[in-house]
Amino acid sequence: MVRRVRIYPDPILREVAAPVDRLDDRVRALARDLIDTMLANEGLGLSSNQIGELLRVIAVYKGEFTGKEDETQILINPEVIYYEGEEVDEEGCLSFPGLYFDVRRPYLAVVKALELREDDLVPVEITATGLYARVLQHEIDHINGILYIDYLEPKTRAKKLREWKESLKKQRLST
Repeated sequence: MVRRVRIYPDPILREVAAPVDRLDDRVRALARDLIDTMLANEGLGLSSNQIGELLRVIAVYKGEFTGKEDETQILINPEVIYYEGEEVDEEGCLSFPGLYFDVRRPYLAVVKALELREDDLVPVEITATGLYARVLQHEIDHINGILYIDYLEPKTRAKKLREWKESLKKQRLST
């Protein structure tokens, strides 16, 4: 089911999600909703708190957005266990519609998680680079209550948020 994406400054976006200790109907439904919502919004990733759930579950594309469900992953209790390099690239976020800016992140990230495959949880260790690494780090940040705006200097962040809020007001007025 496609769910409403929570928009900043919704306080749930700053909450730290709880670990998942077992695969049950709630987790299965959350996984399905994350994929459906991510596809419907043409996102590269989505975290549980972005749709109002505080469990450590994320959905990600393994590469560029294709709209194909078979190129997505559900990761449970993901954590970055190693990173290296550095890359600056543009990021956006479904919880900040229309707000894009450059973010500095490690180029390579190794992520340990449980991947939901069919109806099994499979331990995985993913070595990701480039866009895939960036999306994984962005979504893991979300379930830790960290937002991509936190990577901006305070003055720059305030300016970007002010401009973003003004653009949202203009969009609402024109519709």
